[in-house]
Amino acid sequence: MRYRRFGRSGLEVSEVGFGMWTLASDWWGRIDDKQGMLHAALDAGLNFIDTAPVYGEGGLGEVLLADVLKARRDEIVLTTKCGYDIEAERKHPGQSERPHDWRPEAMRQQLEASLRRLGTDHIDLYQLHNTRIEPILDDALWEELEKFRDEGKIRELGVALGPAIGWVDEGLEAIRRRPIAALQTVFNVLEQEPGRTFAAEPNVADGRIGLIARVPHASDTLSGKITRDTVFPPGDHRSHRNRDNMLDNFDKADSLSFLWEDTGRTVGQAAIAGILADPAFTTVLPTCVSVEEVREYAAAADFPLTADEKARLEACWNDNFGVENRYEMPLKSSTAG
Repeated sequence: MRYRRFGRSGLEVSEVGFGMWTLASDWWGRIDDKQGMLHAALDAGLNFIDTAPVYGEGGLGEVLLADVLKARRDEIVLTTKCGYDIEAERKHPGQSERPHDWRPEAMRQQLEASLRRLGTDHIDLYQLHNTRIEPILDDALWEELEKFRDEGKIRELGVALGPAIGWVDEGLEAIRRRPIAALQTVFNVLEQEPGRTFAAEPNVADGRIGLIARVPHASDTLSGKITRDTVFPPGDHRSHRNRDNMLDNFDKADSLSFLWEDTGRTVGQAAIAGILADPAFTTVLPTCVSVEEVREYAAAADFPLTADEKARLEACWNDNFGVENRYEMPLKSSTAG
């Protein structure tokens, strides 16, 4: 495993991280060996563990980490998130968001509740979860967040954009205005915006802020785990993807076989290596549902792209991978811009 630092912070993390989202919910398929996956990640050198109170019911995404943190806290760079009121009902049935509560006093309550569930006295990276523009611009909120850092309850601040791809203005304002060490965004070699826009920002380009990539396999069109004919069952998060968008991504992936054929990489490892070829990205959070996937994706760090592969990948991006899109993916935003 290779390691990179978040900006100029003291947080050095594995190039491949581990997300608790799939362990705490069944939105990507049922997982039986939750602790086995977590320990496989740590044994493979994945020291960056990403969770959130809203993962699962009752803060389960944090509760599941308590035992391993008790035993191995010094080995782990822990990130959790704030913003959602996990006691509130979802806005709509199914997999819709819960309401946010960004009041400074709510931030204090959320932080203390997370620390209790995790059984730790500090969080290494505290991220605003799927924030819209208003919290990014709220000075009182950020004053409260910086108090947490002064008190030693968090080490660094970050912003996690979402839930869908986009949120360009939100990301740019956070990068330009706020004292963050990390910005998390949907990014993969097929869907590189708005990640490329964030990477070009001076505060990222000069190494003050590191980027985190999630959905690195483009909802599994870059993992080798599904085909064009795969039908996802109701409740599977991948079923929310536009069908034409999925077909576009499969067509684009066909042009990238040079990244895995005769290279020693699997398709899924090639997708991660393609992201790590950009130094703006500190770490990648693959979506894993088995111990075998954890080990496979962890090994991606051992197969960095060559200079020629990087150049060919860039040429593919510039030519839209030789594909005429059936569907143009909109970039979500909470602003009118």
